[in-house]
Amino acid sequence: MSERGKTLMALGEGVYTVPKIERILQPNMSQCKVRRWLHKGLLGEPIRWGSTGRPHLLSFQQLLKVRTIQELREGGLPLQRITPAIRLLSSRLFERLFDEEWHELTLFSTGAGRLGVMDDRGEVAVELETGQHILPETLSELSGYLSKTRKDWDRREIDLERFPQLVSNAGIVAGSPTVKGTRIETSVVAYLAEALGVDKALELYPHLSREAVLQAMSFEGAKPLAA
Repeated sequence: MSERGKTLMALGEGVYTVPKIERILQPNMSQCKVRRWLHKGLLGEPIRWGSTGRPHLLSFQQLLKVRTIQELREGGLPLQRITPAIRLLSSRLFERLFDEEWHELTLFSTGAGRLGVMDDRGEVAVELETGQHILPETLSELSGYLSKTRKDWDRREIDLERFPQLVSNAGIVAGSPTVKGTRIETSVVAYLAEALGVDKALELYPHLSREAVLQAMSFEGAKPLAA
């Protein structure tokens, strides 16, 4: 598939630059870490490899992988044990997490180098590699890690008062700013409008208004394509 085709396929789930991922996962994430994990192959092939003047473009699924690696590292799991587990996480898994509102789930290490997922109520926990439910007595051993809040995904209040076409809702893309009435993140709209021009962005998203695109660009600090 062409680079353009891969980029367009990813639009529905978000396109993320390395600086954007660092901003989302503040304060314990750095661009250096993301790039290192990307070049080690932990995140899979990006939508587009960067070059001089062109940033790496990563997908929503890759953002989730970065978040998973970060949480497991913070839980004390060495990268040598995280690497094989991360590579077992299929795209099907991430689609499932997204469908079940991934921002309400906690990813964790079972202590044997395997990954598990648990809902915020603590009622369901499943080992990802096998799909088997984790026994309550096993969960008790993980209570310290599972009690960790999702502070990395709690967005600070975003001042959108000057941008009536934009919203930030915790239930939509984990609170990232989006165009009102859609799940389209402002970062995606701004990137396309800056790289391809406002008119081209409107062709790709015909249901968006020109004003919404311009507000997304202004909010993200993007500059219009030079004539």
